[in-house]
Amino acid sequence: MHEDLSLFIDESGSITKTNISFNRYFIIAILFTRKYSRLQRYFQKGIASLLQNPKYKIMLEENGEIKGSKLSETKKKPIYDRIIRNCSEDFELGIIVLDNTYTTDEFIKNHARTFNYILQLYLDNMFRHCSKYSKNTRDMRILIDEQNISTDAKYTLDDYLEQHFTVMNPLCRTVDVKYTDSKNHPMIQLIDFISNTFYRNLEKHDKTSIETVKMLLPYVCGGKIFDFSTNHDTRLMLDE
Repeated sequence: MHEDLSLFIDESGSITKTNISFNRYFIIAILFTRKYSRLQRYFQKGIASLLQNPKYKIMLEENGEIKGSKLSETKKKPIYDRIIRNCSEDFELGIIVLDNTYTTDEFIKNHARTFNYILQLYLDNMFRHCSKYSKNTRDMRILIDEQNISTDAKYTLDDYLEQHFTVMNPLCRTVDVKYTDSKNHPMIQLIDFISNTFYRNLEKHDKTSIETVKMLLPYVCGGKIFDFSTNHDTRLMLDE
C-alpha cells in the first residue's frame, strides 16, 4: 500500500571556505514521517515541561519558539526520550554532513545549487536503498525552514526534485516543496533541535551531545550519517 511521506528539513552550520577550522561542517537534518500528529503532540509536551522554567517561557514569548542552539543537550534529552518511548515506529531521521575541508570554491559558489545537489544525492543513495519508507511512498511532501534557505533556492528545489524523482529516476509520484518559518511548525522546531545536536557533536566536540546522538542514531536511516566528503572520514564523537 502506497502512502504519502512528509519530510521536515533544517540545517546547521554553513557552506563556506572561510575560517574552516571553526566552520568545518554543514549539517542537513531530515525528519521522515507518515503521520506527524503523534510526534508533534509529544514534542509539544516536552516543550511544555520546559516552560516551567521562567527562562524558557520568556524565550518562547519573545521569539515564538525555542531554538535548538539555545537549549543544552541535557534539556533536550527528556524531549528526545519522550518521543522515542512513544513514537519510535513513527519516524526516521536523515543526517547529511558536508565537510567544507573537501569543497572547492566552484562547488560552493551557488549555495542553492549545492544544497539541492546534496539533498538529491542523499535521497538517491541513502534514502532509496536504506529507508523503511522508500518502497511504498506515493507523494513526497517536503517542508523546509525558510530562514536558512536563500531566495534563489526556493525557486529551484521543487522543479529539480520533481523532475529527478518522478521522471529521471522515479522514487515517488509527486514531489511538493514548501517553505515555512520554524515558528509556525513544531516539526521544523524538532528537526532544528536534532540538527543542532549533531552539529554540536561534530563541530563543537560537545561531550554532552554524545548521549543524545547515541539516543538518535538507531533512528537514523541506514544507521549512519551520510558523509559528503572526498575521503568519507567524518566520525561522530561517541566516546568520552
